[in-house]
Amino acid sequence: MVSESTRTFWKNNVIWDMLYPLDMLNQAYGCSEKYLDHYINAGVNFTSICFAEDTSSIDYAIKSISLQRKLIHSRPDVLIHALTVDDVLRAKKEGKLAIGMQTHGTGWFGKDVGVLEVFRELGLRVVQLVFNASNFVGGGCSDKADGGLTTYGTQVVREIERLGMVVDLAHVGYRTTLDVLNMATRPLIFSHVGIMGVNRHYRNVRDDQLRAVGQNGGVIGLSGNSAYIGDETGSMSAIFPHLDYVVQLIGPDHVGFGFDFVFETDLLDEWAKNIEDEWPDSKDPNFKGFRFQRPKDVIELVQLMFDHGYSEDAIKKIVSGNFMRVCQEIW
Repeated sequence: MVSESTRTFWKNNVIWDMLYPLDMLNQAYGCSEKYLDHYINAGVNFTSICFAEDTSSIDYAIKSISLQRKLIHSRPDVLIHALTVDDVLRAKKEGKLAIGMQTHGTGWFGKDVGVLEVFRELGLRVVQLVFNASNFVGGGCSDKADGGLTTYGTQVVREIERLGMVVDLAHVGYRTTLDVLNMATRPLIFSHVGIMGVNRHYRNVRDDQLRAVGQNGGVIGLSGNSAYIGDETGSMSAIFPHLDYVVQLIGPDHVGFGFDFVFETDLLDEWAKNIEDEWPDSKDPNFKGFRFQRPKDVIELVQLMFDHGYSEDAIKKIVSGNFMRVCQEIW
């Protein structure tokens, strides 16, 4: 039961969800643009969308980011293109949804790292280094071999930092994440993950990764994916132990939301089955697919934090303050 005081808190504070996997050019996961209205109606003030993946190309990325920008600018009554944290605060004030842009992997630009500056000008603000399978930069979390951050990968991380974009370690291999955390000069994020200490899954992060993020000043974004959470529906009550685990281990300054909500999960399941090397879950004959809650359900997680004695100040950090702090410093 969500209390009136929790509803008031929700209404008065910025709500930040680090990722919505909006369908891209010629690629559908079950997240069409119409579902952005769920975020708007729920009162979410920020999310980030992707325009390219490891298997994309520069040509694809140009066409895709053009379409995503066109979508955002086609609905000025409810959407704002988020280039700074001030844009997010304006979205809150005006009752709109601010949308940032990111990529899932760096393979799309090969070894032409110089193009990142151009895409930064077009709106790119978060760069995920690897998407499950290893690439030129380093190892992926589903790959059998993770050789760590490559020499070229070091160049990529340095360039991302120089340009004022956030390095994202979601989907990145264990050893590679620690290499990046060891060399980073800016706070980093895991935009959407679960916690290994709560549920064993190759997409989830371990205690030493969590401690390294805490020392780095970064943020762990908690996914709503049922497989990562260890619950068939991805319920908010099942997500809370992941959140509380992070809080107890490294404090409330280093956790936030990265729900990665998918609305038509049959499409996502089919997509995963077609790339088994990246999604080994789908090879399991007992694979049940991925399931998610909805933006309107997130307030239940806020209620659970209040119910478990979290202070209002701590909850403010978790619902948006932590990610805002990192992005304010870097963008």
